Order: sequence, then structure tokens, then C-alpha cells
Amino acid sequence: STLIFLSLTAALSAQDLRGTVLDTDDGQPVANASIVLVGTGKVAATDANGQFVLRGATCPTAKCTLSISFDGYSPTTYEFPSNSLSLDPISVSLARISTPVQEETTKPADIPTVTLEEADSETEGAGEVANVLNASQDVFHRVSNFAWSTFRFRERGYDGGLFQTFINGMPFNDLETGFTAFGEFGGLNDVFRLRSSTVGLDPAEFTFGGPGGSTLIDTRASSQRKQIRASYASGNRTYRNRAMLTASTGLMPGGWAVTLSGSHRWGQEGYVEGTFMDAWAYFVGIDKKFNAKHNLSLNVFGAPTKRGRQGDSFQEMYDLAGTNYYNPNWGYQNGEKRNVTVSDNHQPTAILRYDWVPSTKTNVMATLYAQSGKNDYTRGNFINGRNPSPDFNRRLPSSMESPEMAALQAELLRTDESYRQLNWAALYDANRLNRVTIANAEGTGESVTGLNSIYIVANERSQNTEAGANIVVNHSFSPRLTFNGGALYQYYLGKNFKVVDDLLGGEFFTDWDFLGNFDKPENLLSRNSDLLNPNNLVREGDKFGWNYDENIRKASAWAQFQYSLPRLQFFAALEGGQTQMWRTGHMQSGRFPNNSLGDSEKLSFTTYGAKGGITYKANGRNYFYVNGYYGTQAPFFRSAFFQARTRDLTVPGIEVSETESVEGGYLLRAPNYKARLTGYLTNFKNETQSIFANQWSVSRVINELDLASLNLGGDPAALAAALEQPFFFGSTILQGVDRRHAGIEAAIEAKPVPSWVFTAAASVGKYVYTNRPNAIISLDNSPVPLPPITIYQKDFYVPRTPQTAASVGVKYEGKKFWFASLTFNYAAQSWYDFDRVRRTQQYVTGLDPNSDVFRTIIDQKEAPANYTLDFFGGKSFMIERGGKRYFINFNLGVNNLLDNQDIVLSGRDAYRNVFRNDVVDPRFYTNELLYAFGLNYFASVTLRM
Repeated sequence: STLIFLSLTAALSAQDLRGTVLDTDDGQPVANASIVLVGTGKVAATDANGQFVLRGATCPTAKCTLSISFDGYSPTTYEFPSNSLSLDPISVSLARISTPVQEETTKPADIPTVTLEEADSETEGAGEVANVLNASQDVFHRVSNFAWSTFRFRERGYDGGLFQTFINGMPFNDLETGFTAFGEFGGLNDVFRLRSSTVGLDPAEFTFGGPGGSTLIDTRASSQRKQIRASYASGNRTYRNRAMLTASTGLMPGGWAVTLSGSHRWGQEGYVEGTFMDAWAYFVGIDKKFNAKHNLSLNVFGAPTKRGRQGDSFQEMYDLAGTNYYNPNWGYQNGEKRNVTVSDNHQPTAILRYDWVPSTKTNVMATLYAQSGKNDYTRGNFINGRNPSPDFNRRLPSSMESPEMAALQAELLRTDESYRQLNWAALYDANRLNRVTIANAEGTGESVTGLNSIYIVANERSQNTEAGANIVVNHSFSPRLTFNGGALYQYYLGKNFKVVDDLLGGEFFTDWDFLGNFDKPENLLSRNSDLLNPNNLVREGDKFGWNYDENIRKASAWAQFQYSLPRLQFFAALEGGQTQMWRTGHMQSGRFPNNSLGDSEKLSFTTYGAKGGITYKANGRNYFYVNGYYGTQAPFFRSAFFQARTRDLTVPGIEVSETESVEGGYLLRAPNYKARLTGYLTNFKNETQSIFANQWSVSRVINELDLASLNLGGDPAALAAALEQPFFFGSTILQGVDRRHAGIEAAIEAKPVPSWVFTAAASVGKYVYTNRPNAIISLDNSPVPLPPITIYQKDFYVPRTPQTAASVGVKYEGKKFWFASLTFNYAAQSWYDFDRVRRTQQYVTGLDPNSDVFRTIIDQKEAPANYTLDFFGGKSFMIERGGKRYFINFNLGVNNLLDNQDIVLSGRDAYRNVFRNDVVDPRFYTNELLYAFGLNYFASVTLRM
């Protein structure tokens, strides 16, 4: 009975011990500090706010002792009577080790570690092993995000939409594409440093998550270090110069905190000729901490960025230019370089976050956000003229039937740069000579005579507005059972239209679409982009071509439970959601007068997901885990509509896709060693994808179709007449796409002796399509889509990411406050995107399956394996003046030290006329490529006070 009484007394006396760890110098929270309740085996780690919780804490004696430690700080202990466990949260201060390198270096994001003696004490608290302290990026993430970025490596081959990003509770994945628009906060590195991440299917406390993991970025002013920080950097990448200035007050008396940050990145020319960059960024953060329970935070930021872009091209053009960095997008105008393809983006964002801690067991995060701005992208636009692109495939030497003409063309392109670049003067001359009369101009019945531009620069603009609300609740039912859950609503309105950017010497441009040039005289109305304004004469700043809205509404809710035992940890989570989308047209297309104006039908999709996992805690260093996931996803807007620019035709029978994923692995967390080994298998089923299709391939397939036998569901005569035209444009949608992603991830970081750190990582995967989906082709000169055709893409590789990558690195941390690292990286098995229409029975009709030509047409192209050698180093100084400390830091990064210029970033089957008089010409089965930079550097100097 005495034993039972003592056990009950101990159980009843167990409390949740809460506290905060702060920096002694500036009072800022210390994230990821290690907290150990000595003699009990209880450990914890502080979150981004410096807060920690020790669940079910009891002390073996009348006095409790906490051991608190973190890299760069002097370890400390905190003692208090055991009978005060249930009192208010405690506060502990850590003093920094007085070395300049620790003062300047950003607080490490490593997962805290504890000794075996602390974690595996077999005395009081017997058998209780700490949960995995998954507070930030692990070693594999650090390697894949940085060392392999040169190869455009995607973890597990996943699309960007499977990796979720939140900023202060605001979901930052684009609703239209799923990707995180990192450029919308580019140049704000100083205030976007604090991040909490989950790996793969691990549970998150701020979202349900998905197969790729989730990241929460904390930019609240009260979370920022008190400082004034100024830096300048120079490099030879996309820009040449960067200046940044950041000022943070920290939490001031009265509970206020303010952060201001701004930067400018610029360069008249980047690594690739003809490119440029002019980018600004701004950030304003204001916090008001009313008391320990209430905190309100407002952030406003944006990054207006203007860039001259690089274009991909044929290897034939790279060889003729003598460089893999040939850029077809520019040419000289009045002696200065001018790029025709320029992006100009600015999406200001405002986030209001409210944190409420009603009790020591519950905290609530509520976020309201809004974002509105523009994304401009200029391109050349022409009608009734020749394609002005300098690398237009029909002007390549390989396209010429005469060997003599081919040799002459090759010599001109090789020796005269002007032939390889855009001829701006010729475009102006063509426009100034094109005086025409437009009958019934603008539908007035009158004729207008003037210079009608053949060539213009068009600006494809999207003006997006997004708003929403997100609420997240975290609650501890007991020391072992916690609840995380939330609800999210998102509103999205995307206005898409085309604007005349430059008439290039003309007086107006007639708003007819490109195919109008090939219409018969009796079908003149159909060439108008807008029947509400026929024969519209547009001038600079006027809308033309298309004008429509994307409407998306999305709501979801989720719940998650985590339960911890001495040696096991479990979690289970559920999510449900609803997505609705529709198109609103503001022009009545002459080609599609009945389904282009006004609202389309509204598509609705119900989605759900479930995931769970179990972790076995062998001890405080070794963990084994298995996680699983099943869920459905709504298709993206671009995959739900055929060529939404001109009509509201939806994909027939479109459905949600399914994802099945399982992962398992081993984690090592020791003082001088960190490692992870993970195996994963993910099946994506029934996906709908909008893909590129070579117009010449479509033409070949159509020629093999028996039009008379097709059930067109429309006007067969109209379709047959349309198919007689020499050009075919439109969109191709794949339905029922299945793919499998399987592989192994491994990484280790070792510090066997002081000052030396060794890392190694590898990812070996196989990402393949596992079925033969249907393709539905809808042509811009056809009122109805063609019947589905089977795409023979089973066992083809998912393109545009290395499926094998490896890295080894060594770092030396000197005693004189300097460091240097060297990393060797390798990537292989990256496959080019392929023209699906070529992989059809219709396309290869009449060809011998055993012939070289057949294999040339069918086989998928693989990029060569490649490597880089990268260097990163730096040195720090501390200067004391007038009782103040000033910290100066120099960093230098040199990527691709061996100047490897053969790294293919992306490749795709080229748009070329691959048949001549129904005869296959193997010369035309080429690819368009884009190469990674050769040797490049980035150097910076930072002053902090």
C-alpha cells in the first residue's frame, strides 16, 4: 500500500514545466536550445519564440535542476524548489561566448542534442526517452537545398506544390500553380531567417502537411534579434550588386517591437549576355505584446523585381555561337543591348497575426492576410510576318535541304554575332513600311489608314489578388497527449490579359489572332479576339488578345493528435477540403463566340487526407520511424480548362488525383554525429496535367485520323476546314496519369575532432510513369477537342530533376574566427521533357519498330551526368568603440570551381517540322536546352551593431 501511495503521489505531483530562454545581450529568444531536467531523463528544445515545455515533470529531490545549453552560448543551470513546478513559467538567460565568430554567425538551426547520460538515465524517470527534437532542417535538407541547387534537384522528384510554405501562418504556395513564389520575398534574407521545418511525412504543429514536408517562417518583429545590420555583396550570377539594411528594436518597454528592412539587387548584365536585373525589396514589421497571453503582429513586405530573361535554344546554336550561354532573347538597338523577354513582378503582402495563450496548455495562432499585385512578362508578338527569333528552327543550317545553303548559313551564324541576335532595326523598318487601311475599324463602319505594326512587344500580364484567414490551435490534454488543428479559407482572383508594350515604330496594331492570317475571306469575323470590338486598333497600354479571370475558392480543416510513451511516439492526422474554380471571360472570341464571354461552369472538388506514424525511441540518440499518407488533391486551374485564354471549355470528366506514400528510416542525434537514412515510396494516381505539344507532332497525328469516322459532337465540316490550315495551336491535357516515386535518402554530419566537420549525402531514386494515359487535344482553330488518344509513356522517366545525387564535404573552423569549406557534388539520371504526342500509335504509323528512326522518335533523352566543386569561407572581426561592439563579417562563395559548362539544367523535345512530305528526317529530332552557370562567385561584407 505504501508503494501504491508513493506512486500516486508522484503521478499527482507531475506537472508540465514551461519556460523561456532569452539572450542575455539583447533579450531575444534563443531557438533550439537544449533543456534537460537533471536526473530525470526529461529533455526539450525551445521553439522559435524561445519557449519550451517539459511534459510530466517531477524532481527526484526537493530541488529541481535545469541544464540549458546552445551552441555559441555558455551552458548554465537553473535551480528551483520542486514544489514550485506548478507555478508561473520560468525565464532563463544565456550569455554568449565572447568570440566574434559566434557573435556574427546566425544562430544555428541544428537539432539540439543531449548526452546519453542525460537522456538515458536509468534512475528516477526510468525508461523515458526524449522525443525527436525535429526543430529545423536536418543535414540532408541542408545539402539538397544548397549543394544540389545547381542541378535543380527536387527532393524525391516531387513537384514544388507538395512542399508547403507558411509565413506567420499565411500559406505562401500559389493557388494557381502550387509552387512557392520565393521571389516575392527575395532580398529580405535578414528577416526571413527563423524557420521551423518538417521532413517528409513528419507531423507539423502548424499544418496538416503533405508528402514533401512543411516550413513555417517567423518574421514577427518580436522574434527578430535587436540589431542594425548593413551589408554589401557582389557576384557574377543573375545580378552584380546587392545592398541590404535592416534595423530591429527587439522587444521594447511597453511591449512594442519594430523591424525595418530593405535591399537593392542590380546588374546591367548577369552571367548570361543580354540579361539584367533591377530588384528592390522592403519589409515593415510591428508587434505589440500586450502581456504574456496576447501578441499582435503586422508585417508588410514586397519585392518589385525586373529581369531580362535567358531563353533556351538548340545545341546547334550553342555550337555555332561557341558558348553554352548563347541567349536568343536580345539584340542591339541603337548600340545598346535590348532584351525582348522581360519579367516585371511586384506582389505586396500584408499579414496580421494574433497569438493568444489562454492557458499554459493552449495556444492559438490566428492569421489574416492579403496580397495583390502584378506579374508582367513581355514577349515578341507578330502577325502577317516572318518569325523574327534568331534561332527559329526553319533558319537553322540543319533545316536547309541544300548543303551549299546550309554551309553558308552556318558560316554567317558562326562569324557574325548580329545574325545570332534579334534584329530590332529590321522590326522597326518593317513596321514603318506597313501602311495599310483597316476597314470597319473598331466596329465603327469607317476605315482607318496608318502604320499597322507587324511586330510588337506584348506584355502578358496577370494581376492577382489573394486573401484568406488561417487559425491554428495547439492544446495539451496531458503530458503525453497533444492536439494540433486548424481551419483555412483562401480567396483568389487572377486577372489575365495582354497589353501592348511597344509598337516598335508603328501607329497601331490590329487585334487579330495569329491564325486569322490563314482564314478564308468569308470567315473574317472569326479572326477577332473580341467580337464586342471587331477590328480593334490597339495602341501602347491597350488590352488585346485575351482578357479573362481565374476564380478559385478553397477551404480546409485539419486535426492531429500526438501521443508519447517512454519508448514510442505516435501521431495521426486527418484533413478535409473543398475547392471551387471557374473562368470569367471579358472578351467574346471570334473563334469561340458561344463559350468565351462571361462565367463558365463552376468546378467543385472535395478532397481529404489522412496520415500517421510511429517512432521507436531506442535511446536519446537512435530513433526508428515509419510514416504513411493517403490523400486526394484538386487539379490546378491550368489543367482544368483547355486554353483558358480564349474559351471556357473544361476538361471532360475531370476528377481529383490520389496520392499514396509511405516512408521509414533511422535517425541518429549525437553530440558530434547526426545522420538520417530514409526509404520512401509514393504513388500518384489519376493526375490531370496540362503539357506542351509540338504543333508539328499534332499535325502528323491529325493526318492519320479518319475524320469521317470521328464523333466530333460539333460541326464536322467546320473542324475539317480548320484542320486544313497549315498551323495548329492549342493545348493538350493528359488524363489519368499515374507515376511512382521511390528511393533512398542518406546523410551524415560528423565532427570527430574539434574544428573539423565532415558531411556526406546521397539520394538515389527512380521516378517513372506507370501507365498509358489519354491525351485530349484542343486546337485554337477547332470548336471541339479531338477524341482521346493513348500516350505510350509507361516506364518513361519523370523529367527535369536528377534521380541520383551525391555530395561530400569538409569544413574547417579556425580558432582565429574564420572557416572554410569545400564540397564536391554529383548528379545523374536527369531526363528531358518529352513530346507526348510523338509517343502515340498514330504518330509512328508506317515506321519499322526495329529501325533507328523509330527509336530516335520514341526514346527519351537523358542529360549527361555532371559535377561541381564548391567553396565557401568567411572571417569575422569584433571591434569595441565607446563601450559598443561592432561585428564585421566577410564571406566568399565560389561555385563550380572547375568551371564545368556542360551542366544541362533543363531540356525538352524541340518544336521542329520533323516530317517533310511524310518522310522522317532524323536531323530534326533535337532538343532545346538550358545550361547552368560555369564558375561563379558571391562575396559579401556585413556590419552589425
